[in-house]
Amino acid sequence: MSEKIEYLQKLELRISEAQAVLTKLKAEKIQVLEQAQHEEIEQLEKHLETAQVRLKDIANVADEAWHEIKEAVEELLKTISESLGRVLGK
Repeated sequence: MSEKIEYLQKLELRISEAQAVLTKLKAEKIQVLEQAQHEEIEQLEKHLETAQVRLKDIANVADEAWHEIKEAVEELLKTISESLGRVLGK
């Protein structure tokens, strides 16, 4: 067998091995991203539940007192918006 043919075979083998590793890494990356996204969605659900409670709080407090809750709600809405952005990849 000529040196060139041996080299080409070794090169093909190395490329195939590297491709297999890359494929494995991509699969692992997808799993990690899906897990992270799942966790982000769970956090988003918790934030939305809290927002619903705050909405009821505002509806039930006296007209003078709702401003006290408003700041916390605004911060919560900002967090929800940021979480949605991360989940949607924006």
